Amino acid sequence: MEEEEANRSAACVDRVYAMLWEARWYCLQIKKDCESSVENALRASRIEAFMPRELVVEVRRGRKVERVIPCFPGYMLVRIVPSAAAFLGLKSHENVVDIVGGNTGSYHVIRDADVDVFRRFYQQEETPRIAVDKTMKDGDRADIVMGPFAGFMCVVTSVKWCRQAKASVRIDVQGRAFDLASIPLAFLKKL
Repeated sequence: MEEEEANRSAACVDRVYAMLWEARWYCLQIKKDCESSVENALRASRIEAFMPRELVVEVRRGRKVERVIPCFPGYMLVRIVPSAAAFLGLKSHENVVDIVGGNTGSYHVIRDADVDVFRRFYQQEETPRIAVDKTMKDGDRADIVMGPFAGFMCVVTSVKWCRQAKASVRIDVQGRAFDLASIPLAFLKKL
């Protein structure tokens, strides 16, 4: 238990701010529908976590219902100073499956600039309209050009056309597939 606590403290925000030039963003894969509990556990361990959420408005039985949902169900961003202990500390949290890129021996680093763009994109009252490729369809291959998964290639598994078009995609990282249930279509560039 002491070792687990030491590993978690290696990932804590105090260390991030003491060594800001070495801190990096990573993406945790977590069990579906456990996003809030993992976020609370990470924050209780003083680990910087960012889970983008969006407001969804639905009509149920003639009433407008608003709810806030994760933008990427099953995934969460964390900022740590990379070390073996810090990675073990992240993985030791209940409902954390892995760190994206974990089976390759090198975890996927998310650029600060991508996280900043992503924060601005989802923290606005009214999400800005961004041009999208209207020819995008199921089965298309695309590059992810914005957001925390920028730099990955993906296959579009479904497209939802609405005011803010979204897609479900599958990313392959060294032979291991990751599914993203919802990513703005504006983040994709068709190959």
